[in-house]
Amino acid sequence: MRLYKMELYKICSKKLFIFSVLASLAILLLFFWSFVIGAESTVNGVTYTGYQAVQMDREITQEFKGALTDQKVAQIIEKYGFPYGVSEDYNVFLYRNYLNNFVMHGFSDGYYHDWEDYHVGTCTYPIAGTDLGKAGAATGKTLLLEYSYGWQVFTEVLQIGCVLGMALIVLTLAPVFSEESYINTRQILFTTKEGKTGDVIARIAAGMTIAIGVYAVVVILDFVLVWGVFGLDGLNCFYSQVMDEIKWISDWNNYHNASTDYMRDFIGYYVFACFLGMTETGAASLYFSAHCKSSFQSVIATAMSLLVPLLLFMLSDIRGVFFYMCNMFVLILPGIALMCFVSGIANKVFSFIVKTVCCMFPVVVGYLLRRRFMFYTALPVWLIMRNMYSNMGIWRSLYPWMQPAVFCFAAALSVIFIVCSWKKYRFLYSS
Repeated sequence: MRLYKMELYKICSKKLFIFSVLASLAILLLFFWSFVIGAESTVNGVTYTGYQAVQMDREITQEFKGALTDQKVAQIIEKYGFPYGVSEDYNVFLYRNYLNNFVMHGFSDGYYHDWEDYHVGTCTYPIAGTDLGKAGAATGKTLLLEYSYGWQVFTEVLQIGCVLGMALIVLTLAPVFSEESYINTRQILFTTKEGKTGDVIARIAAGMTIAIGVYAVVVILDFVLVWGVFGLDGLNCFYSQVMDEIKWISDWNNYHNASTDYMRDFIGYYVFACFLGMTETGAASLYFSAHCKSSFQSVIATAMSLLVPLLLFMLSDIRGVFFYMCNMFVLILPGIALMCFVSGIANKVFSFIVKTVCCMFPVVVGYLLRRRFMFYTALPVWLIMRNMYSNMGIWRSLYPWMQPAVFCFAAALSVIFIVCSWKKYRFLYSS
């Protein structure tokens, strides 16, 4: 415990860590505040902006909260009318509030595609004839009206927070092992009483504490901010009803798909996926720190391991060669990591054969399963993406085991990186 506290203090007391934390928090708070100051609501001819607009939308929604009916839809339009007027700068209707905007997009003939292609609503449709109504009937779920905008803000802020957190983790954990190699004090460290075993374990524990701590701060801060400003209603609304990027309900599989999942299902998935992504980033940072001879090399190697699959994916189509390379790249990393267990083999030929098997076997497995398992989704850069939930939903309908398998694979990668970072640094001592 003494070594653990010393290593944790050593990491947290560095100026790079302190300034990076302060900068990340400032960016996160500004990003959150942009949703507040960008809010606008028109009620009874009066336009509110910022925090006041949010509170006004929450207040007027409270009157109609609960199961949505045709009577409520008619009452909303009778009381507030349809939005009208278009802003070229923000590509939204003017003179809108949360209620009439929701009704116009889901239960009327009004639509907005862009500032040159829109139609102001003139009449409402019966709920049963709309996509939301059909989805509710097909799935047996009650269609609710609640002020759910807070959860959209929560997920967007969490995604940005995790991106900032990943960068912070990589920069912070890069020197954990590599710094000793760079300043050539590793042998001095290993001559201490607890250097060979205790200090290595303490460094790994301190590094993973930083990774988990960064994640916890981001989630808790995000949750508290959203709770205080936007509220937490809407967990029992449809996923597509809440998330801004999906303005439609998919009728695929008779409406039994991700778009009709409850928002609480998505929040549970996303919070846990971000946790796996952040811990895997910490484990990978420790692994490359143990292998590299300087902090700069460690940062570059970790960043490349995270970003190369993303670049391959961007260059590919869904069945192209780059897509398969992206999917199998994930398996090369644990294969290379496991090579550190081959270091004790004296016979060079046999050692080379075993190392080749360590690298190639996972790749062969990945190639054979390339059409049945999304290996690349277990990397941090995809785990923290919100829109992966809908893609995962498609795979989940075909292979029910897909989502837990991806989570287990991501956890296994973290364990492999941690164990191999310990093994590699131990090997450096013996050499």
